[in-house]
Amino acid sequence: MRLRRRPAHPSGAELVRLTDDDRRYMTSKFDTSVPLPPGAEAQLRADNPRLRELREAYAALDLPALRPSRWHAAAVDRFLELPWFRGETLITWHDRELPRVTRLRYFVLLRHVAARDDLGLLPRLAEDGAFGCWTFEYPGEPRVSRDLLESVLELNYVERALGVSGREAFRVLDVGAGYGRLAHRAVGAFDNLADYCCVDAIPESTFLAEWYLRHRGVCPPARVVPLHRLDDELRPGDFDLAVNVHSFSECTYEAVAWWGRWLADLRVPRLLVVPNHGPDLLTHEVDHGERDFLPALEAAGYRRVRHEPVVDDPAVAELVIMGDDWYHLFELEG
Repeated sequence: MRLRRRPAHPSGAELVRLTDDDRRYMTSKFDTSVPLPPGAEAQLRADNPRLRELREAYAALDLPALRPSRWHAAAVDRFLELPWFRGETLITWHDRELPRVTRLRYFVLLRHVAARDDLGLLPRLAEDGAFGCWTFEYPGEPRVSRDLLESVLELNYVERALGVSGREAFRVLDVGAGYGRLAHRAVGAFDNLADYCCVDAIPESTFLAEWYLRHRGVCPPARVVPLHRLDDELRPGDFDLAVNVHSFSECTYEAVAWWGRWLADLRVPRLLVVPNHGPDLLTHEVDHGERDFLPALEAAGYRRVRHEPVVDDPAVAELVIMGDDWYHLFELEG
């Protein structure tokens, strides 16, 4: 029998037949299937008076933390749509592959997280998909998102490393808090959380965190302190832990050094850093170069006492988003 040869695919031809839904998913920055809450679109606007106020106040400051590299004005205007801030923005990126591939990768990550969720957070911390967040649903499992899975891993790590749930109370300072993702989840995770304070050098992030945490009804214990109010509202000894998740990696070395000195002046005894570049602590400089910022934290008095992968199964780490992330835990000397 003579076999018929299949025609070769022309250059650039699709090897997988894509549906319209596939193409829409792979080219969309956010998921609009969950409507915005009433009034949100009218408030989450670039001309909101509170956002204008924050921009003006930050512009009047002369601080190293305000000299942008990645978060420059053009990038904010182009890649931060305020009503859909939980989609793909400057704050959070996503792997937008074929939906079937992405669903499989998130299922692998979900099973990995569930096996390490000693605090039992997955059934307790709900995901509603609001504000453009991409979510995934599987039979017999809670609805999940990157926001939820990443937060569950981080909060369980804090518990393993520091045993915070057994304390009478503990207090967290989140530097580069974005829209308040971890603050929202931490309030739902720990009944003994006395204070979760969000600070950020980006006025749009401060604005979103203020709005989002009020919307979620977690203030207090969560709160947001604008950059120009730090000296007025924060005092040495106020916090047990500082966290910086994917933020120092988007700053210059000079900015990281300033934040490190500021945290040391506040006598924050421990600092948890999650960078963007695997095990390496690298900045993003104005010229798009990178610089190791470990010396900046050490110069401020922070000594690294633990560092380990976020996803501790190498086979899983090869497949999932966050697979190359690492935890770096520091203690303040002296």
